[in-house]
Amino acid sequence: MLFVLLLITVLTRIPFQGPYLYNGDPVAYFSGAESLLESGKYLIDGKTPIWPIGTSLTLVPFIVLSQLFSAAPEAAAFWHGVFFISLAVAFTYLLGKRIFSPATGIVGALFLSLAESPFIHSINSASDPGSLAMLLGAIYLMLLFLDTQSPRDLFLSFFLLGIAFVFRWNYVFFLPLFIIYLIGDRRIWAFHLYPSFWLLGFFGFLSGIAIQLITNFNQFGNPLMIGYGQLDYSEQFVFDIFVYLKNIIRVIYRMLFTWDFFSPLLAMFGVLAIIGLWKEKRRDVLWLFMPWVVLGALSVIYFGVKPRLLIPIMPPMFLIGAEGVVRAFFALRNSLSLHNVSPRMTVIGFVLMGAILFSPMFVRTLLHAHGHFEDKVVMQKAFRWAGEQMEDKESNIITQPFYAGQNADWLRAGWDVWASKRYSGRSIKSLEFPETWREIGDDWAVINRFWFEGSSVAFVNSREMSKRFDSLCTARNYELKLSLEGEQEPLFLKKLNMLSYYPIDFLQYQPAFEVWGPKQ
Repeated sequence: MLFVLLLITVLTRIPFQGPYLYNGDPVAYFSGAESLLESGKYLIDGKTPIWPIGTSLTLVPFIVLSQLFSAAPEAAAFWHGVFFISLAVAFTYLLGKRIFSPATGIVGALFLSLAESPFIHSINSASDPGSLAMLLGAIYLMLLFLDTQSPRDLFLSFFLLGIAFVFRWNYVFFLPLFIIYLIGDRRIWAFHLYPSFWLLGFFGFLSGIAIQLITNFNQFGNPLMIGYGQLDYSEQFVFDIFVYLKNIIRVIYRMLFTWDFFSPLLAMFGVLAIIGLWKEKRRDVLWLFMPWVVLGALSVIYFGVKPRLLIPIMPPMFLIGAEGVVRAFFALRNSLSLHNVSPRMTVIGFVLMGAILFSPMFVRTLLHAHGHFEDKVVMQKAFRWAGEQMEDKESNIITQPFYAGQNADWLRAGWDVWASKRYSGRSIKSLEFPETWREIGDDWAVINRFWFEGSSVAFVNSREMSKRFDSLCTARNYELKLSLEGEQEPLFLKKLNMLSYYPIDFLQYQPAFEVWGPKQ
């Protein structure tokens, strides 16, 4: 069954493979991997990275393999994401099987495989799949240690937790998870029965983060200083209870009512499971999953609620929901058996019912992945063409904020890492920051016309950016040089998406890039 789950995970992603990179962080990770291959130093755009080394380091073998198979190096980004999300799916299944039942493991792993945020960020060189896989592996090995009492399992558990931190800094919040679980579930016998628990845990975690400590020491002369120390966040680290309360409410809302958690449908099944587990006094489940969710939400509550930042808490939520689905199935089977309905017909009917109920959420994932993929393919063609046509080596490209990737933090730190720069070979300026534009010079512009048409749900300032772009074209006497369109979202998927619980954008997304430059 695990093989089937992995097959579903890989095959559903195959249509979105390609030698493409997108946005800032994935491009940065990939550039870091190229730097490691070329010079042995972890640098991005010639600068000391703010990101941990884990994703770049694990990208290296995938880049080498892509070169061996004469594929574009960027193809490694796709297979890197698929490899780690497959590991995460496998560990979710094993956790569900160990804690609940094989059926719960299958359903929970299937949800993780097809949920939107894990799907989108596993077809690029993002850090999320790797960090999630390591966290799930660490938790599984901890549960295994409680049965085997093997020092190897204990050491590897904390080792993988350390590796998760080397993929994403915020995974350090999970460090207390094992202690909370062991104490809350009254497993403190582990501390007494195995006196080396603390030493093995410490050295395991230390071994996991060793590569980052070495990297920090080489870059800063201090193993405990991380890359984000380069940014001045003094103004952001201000206690604001109202912001925290607002973010807590937003996290709860996302967990109950957004497509990533297949809710509120899955929440209903989850409540059924929680009631049953409470009655059965399954303290082991509650003391593992509750701290897991709380600790995973801490960084989100502080830094802002984004779907990808909630990925670490999706596996426990999916497994609880899956347990509710399985319990509902057995309740239905027992009920129908009293009416002489065959078990086979019960299974077939329940599977069909589940497919109908949850398919709109899977459709949402495929729909978003399609738009995401088309956008990055056409975007890179447009920026690559513009860079090749621009004669002045000092010319910049002005584009929409989404494709420039600039924000106040990055501008302050001097960071200029984005897919648009990688493929055009030019410095990128954002429509959002006109103060960064050159007053003179033959700068060009690249925009996606779709985001200027009508009211954009994705970009609240799209109308303002549209007016600013029109003024730019008039002031600099621009003319249209090239138009490129991608494939429109499949209408069938768009219609099915209307059955989901997500607020519907009735516009069919179709990237329509335009390259503008000075008249000749």
